[in-house]
Amino acid sequence: MKIGIFGGTFNPVHFGHLRTIEDVRENFNLDIVYFVLSKIPPHKSDKNIISAELRYKLLKLAIGGNPMFKASSVELRRKKTSYSIDTVKYFLRKFKTDQLFFILGSDAFAEIDTWFNYVEILNSVDIIVMQRESYNYDESFLEKLGYSKKGDCRINKENKKLFFNAVTRLDISSSKIRENLKNGNSVRYLLPHNCLK
Repeated sequence: MKIGIFGGTFNPVHFGHLRTIEDVRENFNLDIVYFVLSKIPPHKSDKNIISAELRYKLLKLAIGGNPMFKASSVELRRKKTSYSIDTVKYFLRKFKTDQLFFILGSDAFAEIDTWFNYVEILNSVDIIVMQRESYNYDESFLEKLGYSKKGDCRINKENKKLFFNAVTRLDISSSKIRENLKNGNSVRYLLPHNCLK
């Protein structure tokens, strides 16, 4: 099987998350994509993070109608800060014979060299970077990460691939949704209807 792993704070989950992952799932013929909710995100200093339990409940509601999307609570079970490498190792153990793709946005990828044990992540799974617009990465950055060009992707010494994938641009953000809610404004059509209740 081809399995995608997409981590995030999902504070809250919205159509921007869902549509872009649907693009990736379809473009790479993924059998399933796991949405991994981060309980204590190491790169987020936002004090407005709603409880992990509520975020997870909303995530399950949002993806409930799509049998190719699954919510993972693996990071909720951890007591301390959850690092992506720990999640990658978990899925590698769980799906020993399957092909795993770690999915992230272009902003996150641009900072991946600041992540804990990022080299091990890059050497363990194939990476898909979602791009909402054309973005050219500095070749020296990709070389620093250990990638060289091969056909329509990049590849490293461990034969793990790096793909750049264009996705639908929806100008929706979790912070805008929270701001609308705070100000008493509508969030209809920004997130799934069953998450509005």
